[in-house]
Amino acid sequence: MASSGQTIITGIEFGTDKICVIHGRPDQNGNIEVLSFASLPSKNSVVKGTIIDQNAVLNILKSVLEESEKGLGWKFSRAEQHVYFLVNGMHVSSRFGEGTVLNYNEDGKITEAHVQKAIDSAKNLAVSTDLMNIQVYDSSFLLDGTKRTFNPIGSLAEKLTAIIHIVFADKKRIDMVQTILRELGFESGYPIFVPLADAYGVLTQDERDQGTLLFDYGAGVCSYVLLYKEGVLLSGTIPTGANNVANDLSIALELPYEFCQKFLRESKLKALRDEGRNFIEYKVSSGGADKIRRIPLDSFEKVMDLRQRETFTLLKKELDRTNMMPYLQNCIVMTGGGSMIDSAPNIMMNVMNVPVRCGEAMNVTGSLSSFRNPMPCYAAILGLVKHAAVLEENSPSGDGGLRRTMVHATDQILQKLQEFGKALKI
Repeated sequence: MASSGQTIITGIEFGTDKICVIHGRPDQNGNIEVLSFASLPSKNSVVKGTIIDQNAVLNILKSVLEESEKGLGWKFSRAEQHVYFLVNGMHVSSRFGEGTVLNYNEDGKITEAHVQKAIDSAKNLAVSTDLMNIQVYDSSFLLDGTKRTFNPIGSLAEKLTAIIHIVFADKKRIDMVQTILRELGFESGYPIFVPLADAYGVLTQDERDQGTLLFDYGAGVCSYVLLYKEGVLLSGTIPTGANNVANDLSIALELPYEFCQKFLRESKLKALRDEGRNFIEYKVSSGGADKIRRIPLDSFEKVMDLRQRETFTLLKKELDRTNMMPYLQNCIVMTGGGSMIDSAPNIMMNVMNVPVRCGEAMNVTGSLSSFRNPMPCYAAILGLVKHAAVLEENSPSGDGGLRRTMVHATDQILQKLQEFGKALKI
């Protein structure tokens, strides 16, 4: 049971494969403590991270919430609960904003006040009314328009320019989620972009500082964020995911899609290779009799390689286009369900020419028995707990936090966050 004065965070994921709910909190050491967790299949109500059947999602989420709340062992008012939800898909985009302030201080040094004023100016980026600003992060700063820095305070300059990274989402999509949450008794929810949630749970302090790309290899889409000096330099979404690999296998090898999904999820290719086998046997019925097809594993490998190489090449092109490759100085950390495809890290490393490791949420304690699959599938929703806790502490440089985290930048959402910032007493 929660101790008095501690905020319990509810996190929700509307995934292509599953809808999940987590109740958790950070412990005194900054670890992620899971209090309860539940999930159910999305049943085609979410496609590529986008809700396409609102009523179906409402009913599934209702069941998942009831199951997760049973696991808590106590009751609470949803209207008072702190709820955050993950957003992903092609309706999420990002842009840079710039704001400049002049320094009139006699000593010529940049102060915290200069930084905040420049950031506030940078946030005034004109965008379509169809888009909603959901998260804002520092990217970098320019001193006198020329010298780039990631920590300008104390530097000598007459002019400071803040360059910030702003994540947007389609307003109608966010409103749809808010409607679902209100129907289930919550007052409001706060969106967090999937790879930014991953970053809180998966990356080490050194990785966030030295230049690391977090790649969430999801079922419907892939999303990514490039971090350097704890600043967000780039983020985005690629419209393919692990399910596309399964679909390609199904078409190319004339196999049921569900069989191909299971083949990938269970890492059958590696298991069969380890057994020294070169074929997989698949039973088919023809003319009332069963026949065995012997399909070369090389055929699976080739199809998987082609699709994944195409996906990772799209990522490489985006980093080249934005001139961000020089900041990828450390490694790529791959997470999400697709990261469990055995060939994925090696193909990514071959395309990007950068070391790649698979990432799972670190320092997780509490009720873990509900996580039936390996942790990479749940890295984002586990990281969400820590991300949300940093936001509610209103600590830009808190433990595990990204530099000067500024989320929900619209005035209305900021006001609501402050109202909800009062810890729930249980």
